[in-house]
Amino acid sequence: MDEKTKAALTEFTARLKEVFAGDLLAIVLYGSAAAGSYFDGVSDINVLVILGKCSAAQLSLLGKTAGTLLRKYRISPFIMTHEEFNTASDVFPLEYCDILEANEIVYGNEEITKITVGKENLRLQLEEKLRGAVSDIRGMLIKTGGNERPLEKFIFGLSSFGALIFRGLMRLREKSVTGLDAEATIALVEKEYGVSLEAFSVLNRLRQDKKIHPLKPTAFAETLLEALCVLVRKVDAMDGKTK
Repeated sequence: MDEKTKAALTEFTARLKEVFAGDLLAIVLYGSAAAGSYFDGVSDINVLVILGKCSAAQLSLLGKTAGTLLRKYRISPFIMTHEEFNTASDVFPLEYCDILEANEIVYGNEEITKITVGKENLRLQLEEKLRGAVSDIRGMLIKTGGNERPLEKFIFGLSSFGALIFRGLMRLREKSVTGLDAEATIALVEKEYGVSLEAFSVLNRLRQDKKIHPLKPTAFAETLLEALCVLVRKVDAMDGKTK
């Protein structure tokens, strides 16, 4: 964890203690910042926050007191009660895999390693997200009606979509990508699933230099759709073979 991330988490921990007091049970850093593939200014700082209980009023207060901090450091909190965390691995397998594979306890002593993730649940969530992305792109093509500027902005927003999905796809094949950067992970998924993901490589490069370049958005959207539809078919074909 670099010094900037440490400072951000120290401040965020203080805010959480102020808001939740004794109900704050654990804070766990996970994702790229814990795995060693964090890219400053591009990657999110993913933080699991486990509470005894929480109220709408407390969450609103957290937003009021820590909102600027969250935006400044790109902190992405995943807030759950202790009961929820211990019973939700079947519906959040992608996130739980990230948490289990690379984590650092910032506060508390939660025994997160006791959690298990079923491969069929992972497959189902991957298929749902892939099909959802296909539907979203098609819907945006209709919504923009040939106006390529808003379509370009939408496509650029997909630059962060692939990272979680591609890690999940490799885990579905029982292969870890911990510590690998986005480009290396994309290359492994291409090889493992037999699909060209050059469009996602382009998006990753655009995301890192923080610029929106002319993409010929409609044609680029078609390329994204082709890749996603191949992955949908590949993941769907694994139904019943991942248990």
